[in-house]
Amino acid sequence: MRLAIVTAASAASVVGITVGLRINKVEQRGTWYVLLLGTGLFTIFNLLWFLDLGLGIPVGAHGPAVLVLQVVAYVCILSAALLVVFRHGAGDRGGVIDAALIGIGLITPAWELLLRPQLQDVGAGAPTQAVYLIKLLMLTASMGALLRIARTAGTARVSLRYFVISLVSTVVSVVTSLMTSRPDSDHYSPIVDLCAIVGYLGLAAAALHPSAKEFTQPDGWRRGELTPVKLHHLGLVLALVPVVGSLPPLFGRTPDTLLLALGALLVIPLVIMRIGLLVAERTADQEALRYQAHHDELTGLINRRRFFALLQQETERCRYGQSPGLAVLYCDLNKFKIINDEYGHEAGDHVLRTFAERLTNTLRADDIAARIGGDEFLVLCRNTGFADAEGLRRRVEDLAVRPVRWAGHDLPLGVAVGMAAGTGADLSGDALVKAADAEMYVRKSPQQPYPVSPQRGPALPVPPWEPEPVREPVSVGRHRSRP
Repeated sequence: MRLAIVTAASAASVVGITVGLRINKVEQRGTWYVLLLGTGLFTIFNLLWFLDLGLGIPVGAHGPAVLVLQVVAYVCILSAALLVVFRHGAGDRGGVIDAALIGIGLITPAWELLLRPQLQDVGAGAPTQAVYLIKLLMLTASMGALLRIARTAGTARVSLRYFVISLVSTVVSVVTSLMTSRPDSDHYSPIVDLCAIVGYLGLAAAALHPSAKEFTQPDGWRRGELTPVKLHHLGLVLALVPVVGSLPPLFGRTPDTLLLALGALLVIPLVIMRIGLLVAERTADQEALRYQAHHDELTGLINRRRFFALLQQETERCRYGQSPGLAVLYCDLNKFKIINDEYGHEAGDHVLRTFAERLTNTLRADDIAARIGGDEFLVLCRNTGFADAEGLRRRVEDLAVRPVRWAGHDLPLGVAVGMAAGTGADLSGDALVKAADAEMYVRKSPQQPYPVSPQRGPALPVPPWEPEPVREPVSVGRHRSRP
């Protein structure tokens, strides 16, 4: 009777997974297909045992082929668990590894105090003990990782919890079967069948719940931090493997070399991966802080501090004859305050980002653009002469001729560009910037206000100013031209 119920429960899990994939319209079904294969093999395995033991029909349930069938079914369930871990754990790899290590550590006392003595009592050899130990270590590691994911998986949390319940039931079933089985006997505890039924129904519930759609499509995960308290707990759990494996000699027994060897083979790679993740996270945090310290948040260009540091380096190169010369362009947007007042700061930010993008696309590979504040930009032209810098200045002015499209409006964009170039031992970066700033104000068109729309609807008209005559650019350094 018990075998009939277990067989029906395993068949129900096959039906539940199949129906769940259809009603929930799951797109990524690879993991579910692996689970479906595993539950299908378990159904065949249970059916063979039911026919053999329940109905007395000899079908070779004790043969090696049926044992291989069971092993393949367990491998499918474990493979599905690992696939879920890899998909959902991508954003929280450190937390997943910590949970897997905790699962490994917590199973070691149960192995040493209960399971290993039982295997020795029934005469199981080292290979059989190794198979059971590897299976338990892998199952508990996967179970710990899934418990971690189930807490941080967002919308897929319910379905994942059902899956975790199924895995926990599987572990309890394996342990109970090992503890209650006897050599040359088919007797085992009813708890084994009860846990198997719960495991099969847990898989069916995971597939039928609406969150099954996100079971293999991570969404809304939360990354956890490794706090000092968590680090201490993790250290204590990791110490369980060598400590527990070394305790038997204190009680007159042989040391558990299997636990020491296999536990180390599984724990050491995970610890190395965890350390690598911590180093990578620290490096990424340092790079993010360095980027924030050197770049403008709105446009992504370098900021004033970084620009003047690079300018100082380039002037030193010119002084020592390592560069033919350099130039600085000082750019100031026209009518920017009016755009801010008329259309708001969001429009102003859009104009700044658009100009920064156009400016970056206009510059040469060696040129560096920076936003130094407000609507002012600086360009450092490295390894350049006076004529090349003047041509670049004209291209920067041309890029501002086209208006900026924002929320259905054409916002006029104009820019005044001052340029200063120089070379030689007496070159000064500050002098270049001051000279370019002075020429920018000379070139800047008169600020002629244009009408402000009372309904904020029509686009701003193109400013009706007349361009001033082209003035001679300023040169700073060895060759100076009169402004």
